[in-house]
Amino acid sequence: MRLTNSWHHLFYTKKWEIRQFLGYYSLYMERGFWYYVNISYTILCLLLTVVIYLVGYLKNKAGYTKPHFLVFLFASLLPFMGIVLILFTFGAWNIDYSALIMPISLLIISYGILKYDFLEIRTLARETIFENNFAGMVVLGPGKRIIDYNKAAETFFKAIHISLNHYPLEHLLAREPKLLEIFESEDSRDFSLMIEGEERFFEIDVVPLGDPQDSNTRMLKSIRDVTEERKIQEKLKLLATTDSLSGLYNRAEFMNLAKKEFARAKRNHEDLSLLIMDLDNFKTINDTFGHAAGDEVIREMGSILLTSFRKTHIAGRIGGEEFAVVLKNASLEEAKEAAEKCRETVSRKKVIYEGQEIAFSVSIGLAAIHGNADVNDIEDILKMADDALYKAKAKGRNCVAT
Repeated sequence: MRLTNSWHHLFYTKKWEIRQFLGYYSLYMERGFWYYVNISYTILCLLLTVVIYLVGYLKNKAGYTKPHFLVFLFASLLPFMGIVLILFTFGAWNIDYSALIMPISLLIISYGILKYDFLEIRTLARETIFENNFAGMVVLGPGKRIIDYNKAAETFFKAIHISLNHYPLEHLLAREPKLLEIFESEDSRDFSLMIEGEERFFEIDVVPLGDPQDSNTRMLKSIRDVTEERKIQEKLKLLATTDSLSGLYNRAEFMNLAKKEFARAKRNHEDLSLLIMDLDNFKTINDTFGHAAGDEVIREMGSILLTSFRKTHIAGRIGGEEFAVVLKNASLEEAKEAAEKCRETVSRKKVIYEGQEIAFSVSIGLAAIHGNADVNDIEDILKMADDALYKAKAKGRNCVAT
């Protein structure tokens, strides 16, 4: 029984009957005009398919081999033969040969796709995944010999003046021992190098190809440029750890680094000094010149701290107009001398804002410990330095107290 729809009359006439063949019954329907239009179109498609195969085979444009061509030619001819049988024998036998033959044809086509890479599936996969990949890819065979690589890998090695070919790695990378070590390793590694005056960062990943127990296992090395990602990470880290106004560490990062430095000093029995600074009469500056002028003073103070102390020291803005500096391996006297120089620099500095000259000063509280001192954590030193700051304020400001 054939299931049809409301367009049934376009393909079959109203004349239909049950017929018997070899003891089986089937529905016979007399064909209409559009049935022949449809079947003609199907035959035309199948004939064009055969012609395309034949032209491709004769010109060898698609890289057909004789078995390749014969498989797909035979698979295309089968449903064509089924349609011919329907046209000429259906009236007598009532069998839809195309429906019986089509599964066989599809099985043959499936076999051809897997066996002969029909439509160049493997080739397209290589072009898409391997050859046109933004990451450099190098395939290593036995003996760490390069057996394949893509355009991105060629560009990477060209930038460091190495021409890729199918030589062993130790031959190609003889002038780059660090890179040779990374490529010979079976672990993923990071790598940086200078290209055209800029430091570029790369992630080199490794993927084994085949059975690890097989001595002929191949290895895929993927080279990915992560320079932009690293720059973004550095920017995010900077935003998370730096006070945007002063350019110093923010309070959270300062405390984090100060705790680590305190623990190191205690462990190694070294001196450690801490300064707490407070801008004198900062509220008056804001009230007199405006908050924008106050911001300029904060920026200038940050710049002074960055230039007055060593890069190994830790400087941060821990409050509105309050700053702190950890001096590594510095005794009380050494820290006091550095604090005094910083105070003098600040007192001589003037900020010009909208044509107005703004003078400012700073009070500094200083605390220092020896590595074996009976101090439990950085908070204790901060409290000591804070007490010293109050002494400096009580003395009349613009001075250092210990």
